[in-house]
Amino acid sequence: MPQLLIKAKTAAWYMERNDNQLLYSQVFDNAVWTGQNATLTSGQTDPNAGTNAYTLTATAGNAKLYQEISLADGTLNRVFSIYVKRKTGTGTVSLTIDGTNYESIVVTASWVRYDMTGSFSGTVYPGIKITTSGDEVYVAFAQLEDGDTATTYAANTSTRYTVTQITDGDYPSNTVRGVAFLDGRFFVMTPLGEIYQSDLEDASSWSALDFIQSQSDPSNGVFLTKHQNYIVTLKEWSTEFFYDAANPTGSILAPVQNAAIQVGCASDGSVQDLGAAIVFMAQTRNGFGRSIMSLTGTQLQRISTPNVEKILDTDDLATIHSWVAQVGSHVLYGISLVTSEVTLVYDFPNQQWSFFTYLELSGAAKTVTAVSATGTVTSAAHGLSDGDIVLIASTNSDFDGWHVVTTVTTNTFDIQATGTAFSGSGTAQKYIETWFPIVSSTRSGGRQYMQDASSGALYEFSQDVYADHVGATPVRVRTPKIDSDTARPKFMSSAELIGDKIASSAVIRYTDDDFATYSNFRSVDLSSTRSRIRRLGNYNRRSFEVLHVGNALFRMEALEIE
Repeated sequence: MPQLLIKAKTAAWYMERNDNQLLYSQVFDNAVWTGQNATLTSGQTDPNAGTNAYTLTATAGNAKLYQEISLADGTLNRVFSIYVKRKTGTGTVSLTIDGTNYESIVVTASWVRYDMTGSFSGTVYPGIKITTSGDEVYVAFAQLEDGDTATTYAANTSTRYTVTQITDGDYPSNTVRGVAFLDGRFFVMTPLGEIYQSDLEDASSWSALDFIQSQSDPSNGVFLTKHQNYIVTLKEWSTEFFYDAANPTGSILAPVQNAAIQVGCASDGSVQDLGAAIVFMAQTRNGFGRSIMSLTGTQLQRISTPNVEKILDTDDLATIHSWVAQVGSHVLYGISLVTSEVTLVYDFPNQQWSFFTYLELSGAAKTVTAVSATGTVTSAAHGLSDGDIVLIASTNSDFDGWHVVTTVTTNTFDIQATGTAFSGSGTAQKYIETWFPIVSSTRSGGRQYMQDASSGALYEFSQDVYADHVGATPVRVRTPKIDSDTARPKFMSSAELIGDKIASSAVIRYTDDDFATYSNFRSVDLSSTRSRIRRLGNYNRRSFEVLHVGNALFRMEALEIE
């Protein structure tokens, strides 16, 4: 029976999946079963002398009882079994798996377990048919499983899965994050670096003597994982590898000689398994600071840049979340430094780092009393600043939506929209960018799912959706400093966004003093033939910032200057 280990630091549970694929496998009057031309009477004596059998009565010819099952694992051999006993009549009784092909069985006045086998995929309808109206049989304990031979009956109710806490006193009382499965055994690690193993194919049973101590240095254990055929221990200041040495007593593990690396893990929340590599926040004793490393085999590769490492070094590591995701052709590793309110994301194919942000409410909504036809919003003492992100609501369809505040006065500001002038009572709600609130991720059926840090809700991460559930996704691009290889004064006449033409607007600003101060944002229409701003004046060195907020596919290739 397949098992999965689920653990916290001071307790663990194992999940088992029943081989029986039928739900409510002995409750034939449950809604998952379909009866045709038949009635069921519960409380009959079953093969175990209990009362879990049913009388199945044919109220017309070809009476049927079956359950619809969707098989997701391709074409395999399947076997359907059920206990049957004759009550009245002499007509034919038969079994089916696919609902089309039936095999007759010889039913007697004694309980017999009958079965039918075949190769099936897709949707099947395992069940029983009584040919003659008025005939009755007793039925109990149905099972559909993979294989050619019926195995010991295993009852199901609403699910095939059960979760049981490990109560073995030899299971370690305190463990670090991570669990590994190798050659039929589960492995966990204590903070002291001791690696314990379960009994063979049994997550519920552990032995106090079946452990091995990680050996290259005495620092604390941080995370245990499996990579290729190795058990990998990530400690504070080192990384060690173990293999299955098939030792007859104690731990089956032995250290891989000359493979230990004097690089440790700075945070257990940073570790992610990409299959081909393990990625984590690394640190060393010699004070070179933190970095993001990728472990392939027994080799480490630094993937963080100096700028990323500056951000890592300033965080207190109180709360770290990480995740991996595949979106289209992009394989992403994300790490959130919650204290710093920063999420850093590495794109493996492009070998490029970026920030991921999320919009959250900031303060109370401001009352909007008017919006001019050219997009000037009147809101008394609104307190907003140039570049603030706002959601305009309850005005009209021309102006409601996401905008960036520009051209600010005490009682007015501009937004990126034109239309029919509004007068009345609307709202302007400010939002700010914060860290991307995802704590874990998984992929199933070709879809990428992400779990929210606060609510635990699951969201699909899709390249075809351009807004978070709040309604928009901010995109902010900052260019390197531009000086044309000379510090002499220069004149810039225009800056043009090169990218997809979409029905949306972005805003652009620039800095001439190494990001100390910025110009005001200026709006640019992304649907225009030339999406550009003009009259940009003199500069020595200049960097631009582009901001787009909305539910649209914004793709920018370049910023062309003249």
